[in-house]
Amino acid sequence: MKRPVTEQLLRLAPLFADLPPALLGNVAGNARPIFRAKGARIFEEGSVADCCYLLTDGRVKVVLADTADGQITLNVLDPLCLIGEVSLLDNLPRSAGLIAMEDSQLVQIGRTSFLELRNNRSFEDKLVVHVAATLRRATEQLRAIYTFDSMERVAWCVARLACPTNGLDAREIVMCPKPTHHDLAEMTGCTRETVSRALLRLRRLGWVRWDTTSLTLDVKSFRRYLQPIPH
Repeated sequence: MKRPVTEQLLRLAPLFADLPPALLGNVAGNARPIFRAKGARIFEEGSVADCCYLLTDGRVKVVLADTADGQITLNVLDPLCLIGEVSLLDNLPRSAGLIAMEDSQLVQIGRTSFLELRNNRSFEDKLVVHVAATLRRATEQLRAIYTFDSMERVAWCVARLACPTNGLDAREIVMCPKPTHHDLAEMTGCTRETVSRALLRLRRLGWVRWDTTSLTLDVKSFRRYLQPIPH
């Protein structure tokens, strides 16, 4: 990937959109584009952090290992998200792992470039909002897991995955590809069998319908859960 393309990709992300050309050029010149195939681990929980990443294509999930040799999905991220910056802020090991859910392209930004970016007030202000939004999403997930019943958890999770890329004005939201029962189970703390039962109940209620490739949500039914998620 040539440097001008990297600059263009960085400029698409809200965090980088208003950077001075010289600063953006310095960051782009030292950044490294990388590709990770579906299922690949991009970094491990507990590993030493020397960079952060901007996701430019594909989807990735943030995961925690659990005590049963499984994992808990904390978040599913779409393109133009900054990832892995927290460990650069507190100089501690990675608090979670990152896995490509599909073939993904990322831009790797080293520690030195990240510290240079933080000297820019606009970037620093946006970074604070970004980290606060991440904390709020984590709090909302804990609330759902510990206060909702299984059907509500699955409804919340489906809405959570639909919100980042869809508005709330239409009557329906179509998710394609549809989330797998495995992914929903990892995000809600339910078994896949529980997820299956919850989805069947939601379908009987008319909240969702699906085919082999997509899942369609009725916006009116999901209104309680379909709150815009800040980036």
